Amino acid sequence: MKLALFLTIFFCAAACLPSAADAREGKPNVVLILADDLGYGSLGCYGSKQIATPQLDRLAASGIRLTDFHSSGPMCTPTRAALMTGRYPQRCAWVPDEELSPAFREQRRRNPAQRWAWGIALAEQTLAESLRDAGYRTALLGKWHLGYDTRFHPMNQGFDEFRGFTGGAVDYHTHVATHGLKELDWWDGREIRNEPGYTTDLLTRHAVDFIARHKDKPFFLYLAHAAPHDPWQGRDPAAKKTPAETYREMIGVLDESVGKVAAALREHGLEKNTLLVFCSDNGAAPPGGIAANGRLKGRKGSLHEGGHRVPFIASWPGVIPAGSTSGATAMTMDLFPTFAKLAGAGPASRLDGIDLMPVLKGGKQESARPLHWLFGGNWAVREGPWKLIGKGDKATFLVNLDADPAEKTNRIGDQPAIAEKLLVLHRQWIGEVGKR
Repeated sequence: MKLALFLTIFFCAAACLPSAADAREGKPNVVLILADDLGYGSLGCYGSKQIATPQLDRLAASGIRLTDFHSSGPMCTPTRAALMTGRYPQRCAWVPDEELSPAFREQRRRNPAQRWAWGIALAEQTLAESLRDAGYRTALLGKWHLGYDTRFHPMNQGFDEFRGFTGGAVDYHTHVATHGLKELDWWDGREIRNEPGYTTDLLTRHAVDFIARHKDKPFFLYLAHAAPHDPWQGRDPAAKKTPAETYREMIGVLDESVGKVAAALREHGLEKNTLLVFCSDNGAAPPGGIAANGRLKGRKGSLHEGGHRVPFIASWPGVIPAGSTSGATAMTMDLFPTFAKLAGAGPASRLDGIDLMPVLKGGKQESARPLHWLFGGNWAVREGPWKLIGKGDKATFLVNLDADPAEKTNRIGDQPAIAEKLLVLHRQWIGEVGKR
């Protein structure tokens, strides 16, 4: 009788214990999966007929697709700086020489290939720092590209864990850098330590492991894949494939990765307490024969839509309506305030981005704000449907994106007042952020 009473009390108490999700109520996990050079037209759910992406299509069906989401730059580093700071990259992505370590300055002097001084100044409040201060375990798995100098290592910028590479690209099998110095660029924390395996698969395995290890407390997982950035290499280095075939395979493996991360969240009962976001750092620069940017004009490096309009999918069952689509205009820098507000993080330095959760929950965008891009001497400014592109102090191309998303017709000649208004907005912005 006593044993029966004990067992009854034990099982009742166990049933009353909070689940992992219950214990974390109010502190949702945040998982951001960032593809590298993935174009707007590269996914089935964005209209691709060349590349099969069943896992990403499934993710889109469980949440929301944004059809007017843009990277903050048409290249890797500017976008990643905006992501980490919630600010335009022109405010924070170039570090003055005096902030670099003496060892890096000497290395750069001796090796012209190591010429870049991109990074985030240590005084900047990063997204990882904000979430860590709010009680989150933070991890970067994959590409950093915000400082070759170890002074700007991701674990000095708010990440508790780091597995991956600090530069722009690595060989998918050897993990030797393919940009800059041709040296091993594969890190385990603060140590360079190689491991066998295909880059996309390794990062996926580490992501699944991170979720398992930290399922009982809030976490921020930033899975920054290398794919489908060059070099175009599939899982089998000996396979005889064309560049286009390899490119499709790389996106297929990336798609598998998204499916495995989503499955890990379901396995640990975290799916309903996790905001899972997938997007790209800029438009594609694919091999011939692949319409990776869909019908959009331009490609990586361009300020036409193909250079910076990218896929964006967000899933959070019970919070984000399944199978929804929004044409709200948004940008990479908006992810910082979105994630920070969810985490209950304290205020950071001035943010240019806005909280996207009202849009992701099915609401409408409150108002059109001007958005800006600057890359080299080229620039673009967008307000509402109108976008103006220029070089130096001269406007060269005006388009109404609602009517002409493929940017086929230049409207400068018949809409001079709109062109002038946007040019004024650009000049005001340049006066504020500078011409970097």
